Amino acid sequence: MEQSAGQRSSVATNATVDLEVLDCTVCCHPLKPPVLQCGVGHVICSSCHGKLPDKNRCHVCAMDTAYNRCFAVEQILRSILVPCRNAGYGCDAKTAYHDSDSHEDGCPHAPCFCPELGCGFAGATSSLPAHFTGGHGWPLATEFRRARAFDLQVQEGKRVLRDVDGGHLFLVDVAPAGPAGLAGAVLLLDPHAGAKVKPKFECHVAFHCRATGWRSSSEFPVRSTALAGGSLPADCYAFVVPRVAHPPATASIIVSVYDVSKKRPRNGDIRQHLKSRVN
Repeated sequence: MEQSAGQRSSVATNATVDLEVLDCTVCCHPLKPPVLQCGVGHVICSSCHGKLPDKNRCHVCAMDTAYNRCFAVEQILRSILVPCRNAGYGCDAKTAYHDSDSHEDGCPHAPCFCPELGCGFAGATSSLPAHFTGGHGWPLATEFRRARAFDLQVQEGKRVLRDVDGGHLFLVDVAPAGPAGLAGAVLLLDPHAGAKVKPKFECHVAFHCRATGWRSSSEFPVRSTALAGGSLPADCYAFVVPRVAHPPATASIIVSVYDVSKKRPRNGDIRQHLKSRVN
């Protein structure tokens, strides 16, 4: 029995395609409309066509031919949808193959990883606090507001800060630094972190010990990390609390986190917070 076009399209909903055949033969990236083809049928991106030394000769078959737009291939490209690589972490989005990278670059389900040795947990950023406290006994996340100084107890180990203004999560790690005392790191948990990502925040840390009169402060850009591989980035420690400043009682530091895109009075809130503690 002959099927109508509508029936055929409803049946052929799934197919297996070698995605490499959808890549440009010049740049090897996914073909994206508009697509051009030579007289034989070899296809390339329109942007790559503009870079050919001889635009009237096919770079594959060397045939003297004009390149023309191929609407049939463009229609196929638009119809082939691929699942997000973060499907295992809860993303159900399906995008055209040539748009998959742009979606995944901002996918809210992209995972961060647990930095506890041997854990292996990976999940969306929003799932990390529950894992840290339930799975490893970390303290509950400390909430703060940007550009407002707050006290943070200096204790060895890891904890999470939550930015109530934007929902960002920050990891604080305090570790022994030998005779120097304690070294601290403040990191933004960001599944899309990369070498080319500019810092979004900067942090100011200050300390004042009444007993010794010792003072120090540090200001540094907050590095972004997905904790890939389950470990902290190398050279991530940005401030030190000397050992002479915190015996015998546990010390605390004053922390402020700022959005780098916004201007602020330099260190004003930190100084005011120090004055309130001294008084």
